[in-house]
Amino acid sequence: MASRGVLAPILYLVALAVGSVSIAEVCWMSVTSYRSAYALDRLFEAGPALANRVIVVVLDGLRVDRAVGLRAMGALSEQGVSGTMRVTLPSLSNPARAAIVTGAWPEVSGVTNNSDFASPPIQSLFSLAREQGMEISVYGSGFWRRAFRDHIGDSSASSPSGKASSYETADLIAWQADTCAEATALVRNSSAKLQIVGLLAADEAGHVYGGDSDGYREVTAAVDNCLGRLVGAAGEDATIVAVSDHGHIDRWGKGGHGGEEPEVINAPFAMAGPGVRRSEPIKARIVDIAPTVSILLGLPIPANSQGSPLWDALDVPAEHGSALRNLERVQREALGNHLPNREVALAAQREQRLPLAIASCAWFLWLAVVSLSRSRPLASIAIAAMVFVAAYYALFFLLQLGYSMSSMVRQEYIYFFLGRLVAVAAMAFGAAAYCLRRLVGPGNGPVIRLSTLVTSVFAILVTVTYYIHGLRMVDWMIEIVPGFKAYLHLLSILGVVLATIAAVAANSFVGRNEARAS
Repeated sequence: MASRGVLAPILYLVALAVGSVSIAEVCWMSVTSYRSAYALDRLFEAGPALANRVIVVVLDGLRVDRAVGLRAMGALSEQGVSGTMRVTLPSLSNPARAAIVTGAWPEVSGVTNNSDFASPPIQSLFSLAREQGMEISVYGSGFWRRAFRDHIGDSSASSPSGKASSYETADLIAWQADTCAEATALVRNSSAKLQIVGLLAADEAGHVYGGDSDGYREVTAAVDNCLGRLVGAAGEDATIVAVSDHGHIDRWGKGGHGGEEPEVINAPFAMAGPGVRRSEPIKARIVDIAPTVSILLGLPIPANSQGSPLWDALDVPAEHGSALRNLERVQREALGNHLPNREVALAAQREQRLPLAIASCAWFLWLAVVSLSRSRPLASIAIAAMVFVAAYYALFFLLQLGYSMSSMVRQEYIYFFLGRLVAVAAMAFGAAAYCLRRLVGPGNGPVIRLSTLVTSVFAILVTVTYYIHGLRMVDWMIEIVPGFKAYLHLLSILGVVLATIAAVAANSFVGRNEARAS
């Protein structure tokens, strides 16, 4: 059993670990439980329609570099326009899908993740089309029905009738063929002026094989083949907008998304048909899709749209040009007056965080200095600390972790991912504690001081992120990359404390046995 001299610092470390886990959970819940308070309840005027009907094909998980050379995507590009677009952060499917039909970033739509979200309380292409009596058809992810049930209606939305029998490439291609037959029949037989079709197989292949793999290339070719079939079934009177919601990393033979890697945060798009003119490749944002489709269909621009119609891609009659651009100007001005100034709000939040950040940094810096000053010899603690850093990052790499949400492979794997992280911190500290024992001999004091030093450094890193970026989502989306890294540092504290308790228990056990032997 630990001596009384060790009990107090152990209790402190346990309290620190519990607090760190609680903070990480509260901060992540602030993202997943976020609900938008920014709905603008105003119906704007609409202009004349440039197209009879629009079919938005969402190519789930298609990378920019993979879109190059695909036949159907190339054909749309040659007939109209193509380019790249910046997607949402986090670069997850559901926030991106919400942005496609609302024109709003996650902090305004309220869809911030793939698992826990409410129906966006803002206008969408669906609600505006229904307001004008337009027929709607949606096929693909169950997200559409769950998030926009009130706008779509149950009878207008459907999902694939079957699932892939496995993640083998051949089975994913076969599943894509089956779902394509369903989607093509819907497009051919539907009279809906607004249609959404989601093709999901590329994303599955990206997760399983990575974004630069043969499996991914084969499945995306099948997805592109389906896009070509959809274009043929739609007929010449339909305008096609093909857009990806995110890309995929390629790491350790697996994919993933959620972070801001260039291959993830940038996605391809192409559009062609009535209302679209041939143009050079353009750069856009995913929030530009909704206002562009609104102009094509003669709908009002969604009130909370933060995007702009892709005027360079639109074939606007000269007599309507100034009037249509005025519709955008009116909507943008109204939204600008409605939304708080983001930069001013974030600066105010940062100022509010400063006192606590200073106090926290001072506390943990004092603990780190005390831990070093009481260590004799100092070189032993320094060597053990270096062993921890080397072991931590070596295991971090070997267990395929990373400071990005994309490294989780899938969002549903988050707890497995975080469990590996805690294990990495625990094993690294175990190696450092063993090194320390070899250098200074048995005793719990040096281990406690090393643990206090390591956890204090992690806590200082978290505090710096807390001050600069914030850890909780308050009105505005947090900075995902530094925020996610801070969450990992908080959970690393738990791993270090668990290993510290194990090391102290082991030292006490060995000490008792040695005492009995003597």
